[in-house]
Amino acid sequence: MYDIFYMLEEPMLIVEFEHNRWYIRDINQAFTKLTGYKKHELTDVDPNGLLKEGFPFNALMTKLTEEEEESSADWELVTRHRMHTPVRIASRKLDQDGLSCYIVTCKDLTEEKWIDDFSQDNTIVMTLNVSERFKIVDAKRYYTPIKHRTSSLVGQCMFDYVGEDSSKPLRRLMENVRKTGTTEQTELRMTIGDKTYLASAVIKPFYWGNRSFKGFSIILTQLNLNLEDEDSSYKLRMLMLNKNMSATSLAQSTLISLTTISKIRNGKIKKPQRLTAELIAGELGVKPETIWSSFKR
Repeated sequence: MYDIFYMLEEPMLIVEFEHNRWYIRDINQAFTKLTGYKKHELTDVDPNGLLKEGFPFNALMTKLTEEEEESSADWELVTRHRMHTPVRIASRKLDQDGLSCYIVTCKDLTEEKWIDDFSQDNTIVMTLNVSERFKIVDAKRYYTPIKHRTSSLVGQCMFDYVGEDSSKPLRRLMENVRKTGTTEQTELRMTIGDKTYLASAVIKPFYWGNRSFKGFSIILTQLNLNLEDEDSSYKLRMLMLNKNMSATSLAQSTLISLTTISKIRNGKIKKPQRLTAELIAGELGVKPETIWSSFKR
């Protein structure tokens, strides 16, 4: 049994009630990763220090054990590095020769809480949780034109669904996000099934309590069916992303107002004046017709 306990991916600890107080008797490897604590640092320690202040462990266990049906409680664990990690805690009694021993499981809710907080003020059409090797480990659909079952995406490499023109910029951005710990926004082309979409995404990195990298959460805030390949604003955004050029720097280098650049970039100006188009295209190293098909002769 204990071999299984140590190998399980769900963070767990074994606690015992003795002499009118609770003690931690054991933790598994997943709990070490979640909290950053080593086994010897928690063995025979009072678990109160693991919980956010104001909610004693004794009260938590009373809540979890006094109900007949299986129950859980959402709270925050305090990691070794004093980070607060939201978790869903549940417990199950162990048969230990009359001892009051329980296995306590802790489901990490960090990404789920971030997505929930984001949804309070923003529209979400789809979310993806992606591993450090870019494998999709979870996908949820909210309001989206995708007819595909999101379960079919799980286990696949996310770059299998990213357009060729978006792949390199996206990989570069995600590697930078992982390194810096920042949250970034980007736009990309995605192909799911036989349809192509233009997506706006927010990407955030997550880390375990031991500070090792955990993975990415990606929120798609827009997912529009690309009915034609002549989306000039998308092409412009992709070229700027490839050149690592912001709207501000493009405005400065072309002497075009930032307001005009922003309107062209966002598709509010569908066809700029020829001189404007030539200046922008020249700065990006392409011909105007590469971005705006209407300039083809």
